[in-house]
This record gives sequence, C-alpha cells and structure tokens, in this order.
Amino acid sequence: MNFCDLAIVLKNTQLRENDRIVTVYTRFHGKLDIVFKSVRVSKGKLKALSELFVWGDYRLFHKNEQSIPICTGGEILSVFPSIRADIKKMFLVYYFCELMSRLTPSNQPNEEKYNLMLSALKELDSTSEISVWMRPAFTLRFMELAGSGFEETAVGIDSRIWKVLHSGSWAEVNSLEINDLTMNYIDELIRKYMGDHLNYKLKTEEFL
Repeated sequence: MNFCDLAIVLKNTQLRENDRIVTVYTRFHGKLDIVFKSVRVSKGKLKALSELFVWGDYRLFHKNEQSIPICTGGEILSVFPSIRADIKKMFLVYYFCELMSRLTPSNQPNEEKYNLMLSALKELDSTSEISVWMRPAFTLRFMELAGSGFEETAVGIDSRIWKVLHSGSWAEVNSLEINDLTMNYIDELIRKYMGDHLNYKLKTEEFL
C-alpha cells in the first residue's frame, strides 16, 4: 500500500551499514517508524528527508501491517534554517522531539500534537529571541494532549499566566514577564509528570 502524509522528523537511528530508521510524527497517522534505504551513502537521494526536525511531505510504502513503512520519496517543506543556526534553539527543539518521541505511542493519530510541534518550530524559526516560557508552554500543552495535564487544576499561580501557557498564542507566551517563583513551580509540576511517565530524565534536559 502506498500513502502520503505530512510529517516532522523526531529521531533517526542507524540501520545496517547505509540505512536509517527514522521516527516521524505525521499529521494523519501519528508517530511512525520509517525505513530510509541507502541514505548514508554519498549519493543517497532521500538523506535530507531523514534529518532531524525536517518538515516534509513523505511518500511511503507499507507492505503489510506487520512491516515498517519504507520512504520512497517526498518533498521538504522546511528545514527551519534559523533554528539550525542557533544552538539554543536547536537544544530546545531536541527537547521537543525527545518528549514527543518518548511519550507518544506509535500509530495513534493526534493532529493536535502534530500542529503543536509544527507551530513551535515555525515560531522558533521566525523569532530572534527564545522566551523562557516556550519550553514550559510546549510541555504543558503536550501533557494536556497526552491526557494527563493540569490545565483544569487549581495550582495556585496567576490564572492569566496559566491560561496563556495552555492556550495563548506563541506571541502571548513570549510577552509574559519572567517570574522565577512561578517558573520554578511549573518546572516542579513537569518533573513530577516526567517521573510518573519515565524511569529516567530526558537526555536533552541537561542542555536547557
């Protein structure tokens, strides 16, 4: 079966000598592992489509339900050049990718998760400064979409900040004033969430 879907690359892993298994989050099929053949050779035509946090339109072949889809082609929609030129932005996106990859089941479509990731990438690519609220806002929104968030819980912080972090535009998130007490409280909530769902810390946390 051949099919196409829009997707964002979350992770890639070496497979044999020249191939890769690439984890993507798709718009209509959720998280998928995809085989990219011969992308580690110098003339690998699909190599660019297998790179981290590339956004593309992928053409896939799925032999049967037990097999991993194979990428047969596609088109890059963006490589987010501003992010790749800024090490702080890259580390933040690595965190987003690891969060999505580790805490999202495969083959369970959720277009809202796809839209969250894409909107965050577009925002980071278009801004010169990273708001300190970007990471907690993304994480809190992801937690809600994963079904175990705190949006409806009275957590004892400014309700306006809480609402903006969960449902405000990225421009509103970026305009929030820094509040160390609130930030530390939210970080503790996030650490509790991670502790309940993972047996270890996300590898990217130490770089943020």
